[in-house]
Amino acid sequence: MLPSTPLLQTAASLLLAMASTQAQAAPPSIQPHGGVWPVQAGFAFDQGKKKALKTRQSVSGIACSLNAQQQRVCLLAFDEGVHARWATLQDAAMVAEPAPLVLRDDTGELDAEGAATDGRYFFVTGSHSAKRKSGDSNPHSRHVIRFQRDPATGRALRSADGALAGYADTGRLWTVMQAQPALKAFTQENAALGDAAGINIEGVAVRDGRLYFGLRSMGAVLAVDAEALFTPAGAVNATVTPLVLGTGRGIRDMEAVAKGFLLLTGPNDAQAYQGVGWAVAWWDGQASSTPVTPQWLASLDLGRVKLGDCDKEIKPEAITVLKETPSSYEVLVLSDGMCEGGPLAFTVPK
Repeated sequence: MLPSTPLLQTAASLLLAMASTQAQAAPPSIQPHGGVWPVQAGFAFDQGKKKALKTRQSVSGIACSLNAQQQRVCLLAFDEGVHARWATLQDAAMVAEPAPLVLRDDTGELDAEGAATDGRYFFVTGSHSAKRKSGDSNPHSRHVIRFQRDPATGRALRSADGALAGYADTGRLWTVMQAQPALKAFTQENAALGDAAGINIEGVAVRDGRLYFGLRSMGAVLAVDAEALFTPAGAVNATVTPLVLGTGRGIRDMEAVAKGFLLLTGPNDAQAYQGVGWAVAWWDGQASSTPVTPQWLASLDLGRVKLGDCDKEIKPEAITVLKETPSSYEVLVLSDGMCEGGPLAFTVPK
């Protein structure tokens, strides 16, 4: 018998949480309505042709809000490079804006995996994960970035010299994770565990002054006080809540709603579980040290989605709520592997 170690104990606890199930009626299967939204103009990247295409296919996060003209303006994060982009959603189409938004003055790979806004700030998080192929640690990905939102335009607020107003870049979250008993072992062994099993943030949401980070492989949510995270030595009051998502399923993105959070879930990237499918669940946001089962709302039927010439594959990685009604959420889902995310609209029943 192998000796018990903190890493094995933590892994066993998290795997048990992921594998546990509670009786729930199977959620309905829903198809996107209207097909893939057209993206006017598309995004341009000042890279070689092959690299630019790969970047266009790497949308990994979205944060939207209404500006003063009631236009829905969105910040799109890409897991390639260090640039984000703006887009406006209107009439079942996305209007892409060409100007880049530089998130970090760094040539390293931020691996941005999530974006959120509370109306005052935008937040973008790196994955904090090891490099996918080599398993080597990637300090460039261990950043959370914040900058102010302009309520008039819905985009970033700029100072007189053009700089992002209120810009802050912190690497504290890695230290915070190292201090959590449920996560510490995974930060210590990040290189050995690799991308599929170690720390990997795939989504971020903000609510009531707290930032919530969705950990893909662990099916858990780390929450911290937002202001404190960007304050040296600030008390972040961290909590880690394990969620029961089922074997091989992980968090791909999350979005704050009127009560709680929507969770976009899918394969946790382990090779054996690539076929588990994609689904949307609701979690009330209450912190718990014991595993919590979210309410499963719908599975996504993507079988009829037609890939365009610019698309490689469909892997939903970003979700935003367009409208919430007493009975449903109107959501837009964007996918890694599709140019500009291949926006798809769904009606998710509550």
